Amino acid sequence: MASIRTFICIELSREMTIKVRDYQYYIKTFGRGVRWVKPEGIHLTLKFLGDVEEANIANIAERLKPIVQDFVPFKIKLTGSGAFPNFKRPRVYWIGVEETSATLVKLHDRIDNALEKEGFEKDQHDFSPHLTLGRVKFVEEVQKISTELQRTNFEGGEFQPREIVIMKSELQPSGAAYAPLYKLPFKS
Repeated sequence: MASIRTFICIELSREMTIKVRDYQYYIKTFGRGVRWVKPEGIHLTLKFLGDVEEANIANIAERLKPIVQDFVPFKIKLTGSGAFPNFKRPRVYWIGVEETSATLVKLHDRIDNALEKEGFEKDQHDFSPHLTLGRVKFVEEVQKISTELQRTNFEGGEFQPREIVIMKSELQPSGAAYAPLYKLPFKS
């Protein structure tokens, strides 16, 4: 049976995508050595599932639907930027995600617990919500980028997601291509 590389995420609003894209374009001018995520592919990952048998994806959607329906739309603020593991030896550049009601963490935890019952391993680390801007290829070429990310303070504002998405990820030489498989709306 065919398998699909899959993850669960929240997509950005169009307005937020434009703000993140503009910031990313600005940061790019400070050097090379980073494989930047395509702006239309930037999202907030809730859970990476890896390769999932195609027939199992509908079961995952059915398992998550009642969980997602327990949540009403909530606000997420995009603010700040950083690097994993740090700016001295960056591997990933990111934009911060803030949500003051802890709804996002509760949503992640409920999804993580439900999918453990479907045979997926629980996340080993605390949930650290962020948007990946790019992955560092050559650390020796990114000092100016790191300096500028630390100097600037990204403020994207707030948006209110209305759904989570079960997303297909196809790795290609030009970067990952994403396609939604299921959209599960929050309670309206």
